[in-house]
Amino acid sequence: MVDPARPDAGFIAIVTLRTDGPEQQRQLLDLLVPDVQEWVRHCPGFISANYHVSTDGTRLVNYAQWASEEAYRESFKRNPRAGALRAALAAIPGVRGPEMTGYTLARSIPAAAVTEPA
Repeated sequence: MVDPARPDAGFIAIVTLRTDGPEQQRQLLDLLVPDVQEWVRHCPGFISANYHVSTDGTRLVNYAQWASEEAYRESFKRNPRAGALRAALAAIPGVRGPEMTGYTLARSIPAAAVTEPA
C-alpha cells in the first residue's frame, strides 16, 4: 500500500514507460517486478515500488518511495543487472522510455475516518 505520509519517504520517483498496448505492459511488469523483488527492495533507503498500468494500455507507471534522492541514485550503482536490464527493456518492441521525475513530499492529507451508519 502506498503511504505518502510516511516521514521516511523523503523522495518519490515516478517512472513512466509508454507502450503500444497491454501486451507490452505485461512484458514490462514481467521484466521489472522481479528486479525489484530480487535486489532493489534490499537497498538501503528503499521503501516501496508500486506499479500501475493505464486502462487504455499505453503506459506503465512505477511510483517508488525512497528515504532520500541520494538513496535512490545510489541504488543504481549497486544494481548487478543494470546493463542487462537496460538491454532487455530496449528489446521489447513498442516501449518508449523510461521517463523519471523526482518529487519530495510537500503536504499529505489522510482520508477522513469513516463511521458506520446507525
